[in-house]
Amino acid sequence: MKIFTILPFSFALLPIVLSSPFELLSKRPIASHEWARSPSPNQPRSNCPALLTTGEFEFPHYITQISASHPDTAYGPQYNSVFTPNDISTIFSFDIPASRADANCTLEFIFPTQEDLATTGYSLSGGGTFVFEGYAPGSCPGPETTFNNQPDSGPFGAFPAVHMEPGHVKLWNAIWVVVTTM
Repeated sequence: MKIFTILPFSFALLPIVLSSPFELLSKRPIASHEWARSPSPNQPRSNCPALLTTGEFEFPHYITQISASHPDTAYGPQYNSVFTPNDISTIFSFDIPASRADANCTLEFIFPTQEDLATTGYSLSGGGTFVFEGYAPGSCPGPETTFNNQPDSGPFGAFPAVHMEPGHVKLWNAIWVVVTTM
């Protein structure tokens, strides 16, 4: 299996031209027709946003949290993300297929409004500014991951801080995907 680890939520595998790593390429509202898919027994991923082209994106395959105030606590696999200022961060790991080796990718953070969510929800308070950071290819989180032993930082450092707003999509150039064998 080939592994690539990065913090944010969705990797769209699209070519990008003339942009630097982690450059914010666009911010736009999510249109209602982009969010909802028609339910279908033949569509096992019918709850995925319609703006994601089937076969052209990856979702997180492993999620865990780390805490600066509890640096040796391992939280194991999680189904939800938690972020608090200067303390709790969530790590998202994406398994990128070997067929995507050397692909140019974008990173999309799709942040729906509460009304667009059918089976889940979120609470948001505070300023809404987030920093995303890529980890080194092949350095994957696991059940034992803590703040003190989190994966090594990647070659490009953190993304610029960004203000996240419900109902918007943020799109970054995420560099080419480097895959390693695990």
